[in-house]
Amino acid sequence: MRVIIAVMSFLGMIVHFSQKTNVSIALVCMVNHSAIEHHEKNTTKTHLTNINHYCLQTNKTNHIARPYIWSKNIQGIIFCSYFGGYIITQIPGGYLAGRYGARFLFSGAIFISSLVTMFIPLATSVHWIVFSVLQVLVGLAHGTIWPCIAVIMAHWAPSKERGKLMGFVNAGAQIGNVLALSIGGLMCSWRIAGGWPLIFYSAGAIGFVWALLWILIYVDSPHDHTYISTIEKKFILEHTQQPLNNKNDKNNNQFHTPWRAILQSSACWALFIIHTCSN
Repeated sequence: MRVIIAVMSFLGMIVHFSQKTNVSIALVCMVNHSAIEHHEKNTTKTHLTNINHYCLQTNKTNHIARPYIWSKNIQGIIFCSYFGGYIITQIPGGYLAGRYGARFLFSGAIFISSLVTMFIPLATSVHWIVFSVLQVLVGLAHGTIWPCIAVIMAHWAPSKERGKLMGFVNAGAQIGNVLALSIGGLMCSWRIAGGWPLIFYSAGAIGFVWALLWILIYVDSPHDHTYISTIEKKFILEHTQQPLNNKNDKNNNQFHTPWRAILQSSACWALFIIHTCSN
């Protein structure tokens, strides 16, 4: 069962990062970059007296609809809006995941982000600010996912297997990036639903399916899982330092976060700097 949990977490990370990355490829298809360059050239003064403006004729046609003329500054704001929400819910997400578990928090985060993602094509037709606001909401939802992964691994990954399972789950993030960039580029060239909106619709639809499956499969502790074998349950509980019985005893769940030790740890600061630079 722990392998199934790891696979579901892996798929959840694919959904997470595909929704995170899809804006990167979608903006390329949405924005009329030629119109932006033409506008910038017209607003730039030239001191040349004789310029021939002409365009070479080609036999190629481009049917990709690029309806929006958004400057590079506006595109930058849209990109950054996601991370504005993403950074806010990291620590609260850790608290919620530790206190209430990752079952409903993880599925709820993907469900909300999927719902918001489905509305992005409509939001772009209203105003780019609405698009940015939705990006903030997606970031707020996604900010709770990494804390959920940590809690899932703490409850379901035995100490000797935790490195392998955690590495496998983390690989979903990179695969999500690859799938979003490659498949998203193909969707831009499709004539169905305008092409680029399919990037958001597909990411949202897949997220809904995953959120439902997660609720059906995952529980927060091996104690409560219906389909886990007795041998595997005992093995996981013994190697994750969870009590074998008295699962509802509040005294067994009391734990105080060692904030002083964390803040004074050079290893923690090194990881903090690495993740900051990575993102």
